[in-house]
Amino acid sequence: MSLVFAKPVSENKSAVSLLAIRIGMAFAFFWAGSGKVADPAGFGMMMQNMVGMQPEMATSIAMLIGILEIASGILVLTGFLIRPAAIFQVIILIGAMVMFGFDFTTGPSIWKDPAILGVAIGLAIYGSGKFGIDTLISRKMLTR
Repeated sequence: MSLVFAKPVSENKSAVSLLAIRIGMAFAFFWAGSGKVADPAGFGMMMQNMVGMQPEMATSIAMLIGILEIASGILVLTGFLIRPAAIFQVIILIGAMVMFGFDFTTGPSIWKDPAILGVAIGLAIYGSGKFGIDTLISRKMLTR
C-alpha cells in the first residue's frame, strides 16, 4: 500500500524527474526539427496542400520552423530560457493540431501532440528545475 499512497516526492527526485522530462521533450523537438531541416520541401509540400501556401514560402517556413524547433529543443535540454522555449513549443503544437485538425487518428503521429502539449505547458509553468542553466543564473543573481 505504501507504493500507492507514498509520501510526496523529495526535491532531488523532483529535480531529476524534471530533467528526464526535459530530455524527452528535447528529443521530440530535435527529431521533428531535423526532419523539417533535412527535407523542407517535403514538409513545405504538406503545408501547401493543407493551407494553400506558395511553394517557395512553404519551403522557407518549413526550414524556419525546423530550425526553431531544434533551437527550442536545445534550450529545453540545457534549461536555458526554458519558459520562452516551452511557450514557443506550445504555439508550435497548437499550430500542428490546428493544421492537421483535431482528429488524433490521422496525420504524422498527431496523436502524440496533446501529450507533448501537456509537457510543454508544465515546463512553461515549472521552469528548468534544479539542473538547468536558468537556475544557476538565478542563484548567482540572488547571491549578489
